[in-house]
This record gives sequence, C-alpha cells and structure tokens, in this order.
Amino acid sequence: MNEVILQSLAAAATRISLHYADDFLSISKEEFLEMNNQITINQDYINTMGYIKDKRSKIIIAASGMLTGGRVLEYLKHYLGDSRNTVLIIGFQAEGTRGRALLNKTHEVKIHGKYYGVEAGVIEIQGLSAHADQRELMNWIRKFEKPPKQILLVHGEPCAQEALLVKIQTELNLPVKIMKQHQDVLLFTI
Repeated sequence: MNEVILQSLAAAATRISLHYADDFLSISKEEFLEMNNQITINQDYINTMGYIKDKRSKIIIAASGMLTGGRVLEYLKHYLGDSRNTVLIIGFQAEGTRGRALLNKTHEVKIHGKYYGVEAGVIEIQGLSAHADQRELMNWIRKFEKPPKQILLVHGEPCAQEALLVKIQTELNLPVKIMKQHQDVLLFTI
C-alpha cells in the first residue's frame, strides 16, 4: 500500500474534523480514527525533504490556495518533471496562479525564481471548492434581518465580481463596491 502523507494545513483541518466528529462527519468517530491511523501527518519541513528524497510511491495531500505558497511548492519542484507523477488539483484556480497554469497545460511553471518543466499528469476534480457561488452569496445576504449598509467585494475573478455587483444592486438594492488591492476603507469608528 502507498504511504499517504498529510501536510500541515490539511493536518490541522483533520484535527478539527475529529474534534467535531459527531456534528461534522458522515462516518463514526472510530471509523475516522481508523482511517487517520493509515495517514502520516507531516508538520516538519525536514520531514518534507525526507519524503521528497524517498523514491517509493506515495500520496501527498498538501493544501495551498491555487499553488501559490507553502510546502506544496517543494513537492512540485521535485515531482513536476516526472511523467510517472500526477498532480491532482481540487478547487477553483484563479487566472495568473500556478494552479490555473497547470490546468491550462503549461509546459513550465516558475517557483522561487526558477522554471520547472511539467511532465507530470495534471488532473482536476471540480465541485469541492469551499467558496460560495453567486446564488449562495445572494441567499446569505437576503437572510440578514437588518441589511448591510454596504457590501465590499474583495475576492473572485473580475467578471464574476462585476456580475455579483450588478445582481446585488438590482435585486437587493444595496450599495456594493469592488475593492482594489491595497485599497483602504473605513469599516467603523469607535
């Protein structure tokens, strides 16, 4: 059986899941513990380098928003160039990120100032994003007993932000603004 290595952020999420197992999981706490006994949790960079040097087959679960940082980059640097490897991408990948570049079949990615060729397979699993979609956001806003005085959009693709802005203005008649990076706004005064 292949070793399954769970990197730090995913490990933290696993501990939280265990703590709230009765409310959160569709399996019993015992089944969840048994499943986790089959996983190696890695929270140490030195171990990361050891796993990379170990040439045996393994499954590495490493969280990083759109492959923009973290230890997943170390794995990518060492595994992207080998066609025997597969990078499984789960969740939305914004334009301009390594994740999107890999999904767009780029032949190389830049990591820490150096370019790495892509020979590994890249597969996407859709439908597991943790972000709400437009319909879910609109439903969430509608549930406020007292409507917000202003809505600030800070995340998402520009065209999706524009569409949400128009929908909020026309359907909910609420003031909404798309924020720019490093733009200041006064949220409240004391």
